[in-house]
Amino acid sequence: MTLFEYLAIAFSLVFSFAGMRMITGLPFVVQKHNRYWVHCAFVVFQLAATVAAFWNFWGLREVEWTFPSFVVALMSPAAIYYNACVLVPENASEVQSWRDYYYSVRQRYFVGVLCWFVIIVAVSLVVLFIPLLHPMRIFNVLMILAALSGLLSENPRVHGAIAVFYLALLTFLMTAVASRPGLPIE
Repeated sequence: MTLFEYLAIAFSLVFSFAGMRMITGLPFVVQKHNRYWVHCAFVVFQLAATVAAFWNFWGLREVEWTFPSFVVALMSPAAIYYNACVLVPENASEVQSWRDYYYSVRQRYFVGVLCWFVIIVAVSLVVLFIPLLHPMRIFNVLMILAALSGLLSENPRVHGAIAVFYLALLTFLMTAVASRPGLPIE
């Protein structure tokens, strides 16, 4: 077993916990009588982003691993798990209105999303040594600006636009950029 394969176990577990949290909550999130499309969109985004992050973990297979690089890289799946727990509470069956729930946790969610995107930048700098002025930073900046907008705005239209933007950008990135495992950064 290589060091990458050994470390992949930890990453896989955290990704799995995040995915399972969202999947187990999905039947309650989409119930017709109390669903909120913006919340549903963020749950779908977070679930798809979990799958995409796991897919792109392959890009770390040739990293010279140290304990600090492992900890920095593990922060990304941890942030994904945090966001999953914020979006889908443990007692999802007891949520009466997903709209009310979403707006009650939106600041925690967007702080988590903001931290996650900052962690993505840190991992790319510290673990993968991608330069700060790399073209992929455009996507990093767009995601961070959208997260800041979600954190600062209470306007439902802004949140709807962010949800659509995140889903569209993730779809683009996964189909056009990351159709193969790993990060095409050259």
